[in-house]
Amino acid sequence: MRTTAVILVLLLTGSLTAQDTVTLFDCHQYAWDNAPRFRDKEIIQQIGKLKTAQAFVNWYPSINLNGKLSYQSDVIELELIDAPIPVEFPEIPHDQYGINLDISQTLYDGGITRQKRMYEEAVAAADIQKVEVDLHELKGRVNQYYFAILALQENLKNLEIHLKNLLARQQVLHTAIDHGTMLETDLMVIEVEVLRIRQSMIEVASRKKSFLGVLSVLCGEVLTGDVHMERPILKRALGQPGSRPEYRWFELKDATLEAGKILLEKKRMPVLYAYGQTGYGKPGYNMMNREWDFYYMVGAGIRWNIWDWNQNNRGRQVIEQQQLILLNSRASFDKQLESRLIQEEAKMEQHRKSMELEEQVLEIQKEISDHAAAKLANGTITATDYITELNKESMARINLASHQVQLMQAIANYLTIQGNL
Repeated sequence: MRTTAVILVLLLTGSLTAQDTVTLFDCHQYAWDNAPRFRDKEIIQQIGKLKTAQAFVNWYPSINLNGKLSYQSDVIELELIDAPIPVEFPEIPHDQYGINLDISQTLYDGGITRQKRMYEEAVAAADIQKVEVDLHELKGRVNQYYFAILALQENLKNLEIHLKNLLARQQVLHTAIDHGTMLETDLMVIEVEVLRIRQSMIEVASRKKSFLGVLSVLCGEVLTGDVHMERPILKRALGQPGSRPEYRWFELKDATLEAGKILLEKKRMPVLYAYGQTGYGKPGYNMMNREWDFYYMVGAGIRWNIWDWNQNNRGRQVIEQQQLILLNSRASFDKQLESRLIQEEAKMEQHRKSMELEEQVLEIQKEISDHAAAKLANGTITATDYITELNKESMARINLASHQVQLMQAIANYLTIQGNL
């Protein structure tokens, strides 16, 4: 990827007391804060905290209350045959009743709980970063509408210049007609052109209002037709490639997969636990006792899945394949990013060269229009001839402003794609 970039510095080019000024950075921030997706970050954080707390439950004692009521058809019968002394054994009851309280406490889980907590934290971090990725895409949409509005704003400005020139010529023609040196038809030509320019200004203002409406929806701010979009000043410098939020997401996603592999390994570790039971029943642990009795038992145990039919190994292989997919996704993203940056660089170069030519065209055409205005005042050309030259000047001015705005947009898009805006 190319390391040459451009830095967009937005500075106020002029203050309009009757208008509110909005910058590109303002619109980015408004859109960011207004996006419904932005609120997902807090939700994901809360989910992460809940899952982390849930993982620690494994260290809390397990307490279960259970009861039983049963009747069995046969029981053990004890009898001594040919005993020298007769012995009568108590009869074991056929019916059994009892209520038990079972308690189990994990003593050692092989690090499963700790790793589960780390895994859930990694998942939450990756999900939050995915929100950042989605929000970054908003900047491209904001750029599109912001510079469309800026172009229309510049167009209106140039139409106002055009109208001002026409009104100046109109005044001159009024004076000339009063002195009988010009025809009434020349004035009518100027008046028609004035009406046409006013109509164009209404159309441009309407389009600007439409785009402002769309931008208002994105930003969650009311942007009226009086809003002045600040014109950027462009300055070239070295950029800082690789600051796209996707790169951080790739890292966090890979960390999640690594945490998942470690968690699989931890699940193969032995688990030590202590347990206890107390209850009240008939009979208790002494099956010969036909009376209701309290009883209890304590002990310790080990649980170790020594053979899982290769489930752990297959799970690890699945995660490794997912890591390969993630690696391929990053490589694909790199290529896509590089191609988009190359396109924007080409646009910047094109608009820069076009601006140089348009500046020359405008300078020359302005002189031609000034000479035409003088000839019109002297009566050596018609108003139609003058309007033709004035329209050429206006078109040159509009083309220059258009390339200036397009250059700004290309630079803003470049920095947005690069992740530095």
